[in-house]
Amino acid sequence: MVKKYGIVRLDLMAGHVYHYDADVAIENGVLAEIDYTTGKIAPTTDATKDQVLVASVTNLYDSEDESDFINEAKGMKVRTYEFEKGDIFTTTQVDLSGTRTTFASIAKGDYAYGVIGGKFAFDTTAPTTKQVFRVIERTVLNGQEAVALQVEQA
Repeated sequence: MVKKYGIVRLDLMAGHVYHYDADVAIENGVLAEIDYTTGKIAPTTDATKDQVLVASVTNLYDSEDESDFINEAKGMKVRTYEFEKGDIFTTTQVDLSGTRTTFASIAKGDYAYGVIGGKFAFDTTAPTTKQVFRVIERTVLNGQEAVALQVEQA
């Protein structure tokens, strides 16, 4: 079976766009940290820090499935978005480590927050992370489970 990667849709984003290098391959739809010393990004290692959303344009040459795309390391500029309160995006990067441990249990209005590795976990109570998101809906992108999120706290 071919590995499928993350998909992100920028439904309504007002945040600033930046491009960074990365030393490791990084999937669309995850949260990443910026190393301002090197000018590079990496998947989240500390969810209490400022995060950006990885959302590069998918370059597909032999497929129409966005989940066949990954931001390759070294040589490809990765597009990221800083968050503004009210921004809305949809991502397949779901981590079921919060109090919502099945995709079906995620409900409209739940809180979402980044975890180590950059995926999103879900809870019924507000997290203590820097950025806080609210679930708008559960959905599907190219056959993968996804959630639409709105930035509550940037």
